[in-house]
Amino acid sequence: MVQATGAGTCALLLSGRSAANPSGEHRVFVHPAADTVSAVIDALEALGGATLRRYDNFDFVAATIPAASRADLEADSRVALVEDDEPIEATATPVDDLLDGVDDLLEFGGGDDRDCTVHPAQQPAWGWERIGADDVDETGTGVDLAVLDTGIETGHCDLEVAGGRNFTTDGPPGDYEDRNGHGTHCAGIACALDNDLGVVGVAPQANLHAVKVLGDDGTGYHSWMAAGIDWCLSNEIELVSMSFGSEAGTATMDAVIERAREEGHLLVASAGNEGNDGGDACGEDNVRYPATHEDVIAVSAMDSDDSIASYSSLGDEIDLLAPGSSVVSTDVDNRYRSRSGTSMACPYVAGVAALAWARHGESGPGPNDEIRRALEAAAESVVDSCAEGHGLVRAAADLDGSNGGDDGDDGSDADDSTGGGSNGGSSTGESERTDADGDSGLGSIWQSVLEAIEGLFDRLLGRS
Repeated sequence: MVQATGAGTCALLLSGRSAANPSGEHRVFVHPAADTVSAVIDALEALGGATLRRYDNFDFVAATIPAASRADLEADSRVALVEDDEPIEATATPVDDLLDGVDDLLEFGGGDDRDCTVHPAQQPAWGWERIGADDVDETGTGVDLAVLDTGIETGHCDLEVAGGRNFTTDGPPGDYEDRNGHGTHCAGIACALDNDLGVVGVAPQANLHAVKVLGDDGTGYHSWMAAGIDWCLSNEIELVSMSFGSEAGTATMDAVIERAREEGHLLVASAGNEGNDGGDACGEDNVRYPATHEDVIAVSAMDSDDSIASYSSLGDEIDLLAPGSSVVSTDVDNRYRSRSGTSMACPYVAGVAALAWARHGESGPGPNDEIRRALEAAAESVVDSCAEGHGLVRAAADLDGSNGGDDGDDGSDADDSTGGGSNGGSSTGESERTDADGDSGLGSIWQSVLEAIEGLFDRLLGRS
């Protein structure tokens, strides 16, 4: 279980959070040398520092240390690395203008009385239809998807939250309610229920988990992100959707991300809203972390006219494109709202990954690399430039590399290797899960290959 073992100082500035605060303390990650984590904790305490968090699956701690003591901590023989705990922030902006055809959704008064009978009739967002979600029968049943964000409103009539955890300082660990709106909006894009109310998500039957790593102001720290991913590893959550960004990466977070990928989890992140100069925008290089990491699917955003959104960050790291502008989804206080940003594009890809995972038929982490290749192979070229990566994500992406007849790669060059296996850690937190054995999914693929080879030999030998 991820443990919060101290009450650190988390300074909130007008521009967001910072690794250093006005009192002269630094928020840091501390890695042990040959000694154990407990030895690092002793070193911190001796220098007036405080341990904020320990982790289930990682041998480092998040802590605060007086600025004047940092050099002494770095020189301690029990310490291998001291690294800043960098800030993160949500990547979306609200849009309050009414949109043609959905005025009743955006004008709906909402309320917290759970009277779902008064909600407007279901009206899918334009992005849901653009990626072809209306053409698939799969719903994501049995797949776990965690939205790492500001939390999720658990009482919303159009959402069903299976569980979650709060790793911020805004409330106790069991309080993963959203008091911002950003996380609830992202959750609806991925998993809003198909219940004839409001909107519908890409994977409405996936198991939705609220992992609060951004405070009520929409900002947080790498240590909170690490805690959220750590919780997903311990609870075998297959898919992790991250609609936030940071100016810099850290070796600590790199290790967390790489471990998640090795354990068979698939991580998806918004590219950021740093903007671009239009055109093919191949000269941009402003994608934000963690989307810059090669083990994370980086998602850029497009407008409803199939053009790259002017706000979207772009760069060589972009893997997939998804709808991001004026997307109507669930909001706090049982309402609906339109927002724009790569934050909105990210859960579209996470939702499609849930559909592909469900088609694969394997329960739990494991086929992450295979799912990623399937999404990339099935992507539709929209602008034919580096701004889209492999292209627009398609809901019909399947493990054979097909995309239901839409334009895109046929995936014939993809190999059949998989990445990692399921984590053997114990189940902790609010969302208890039972271990499940799953087929590797390779048998049917190799059977098809062998049959194709046999058919080729038959033709060469004149047996058909």
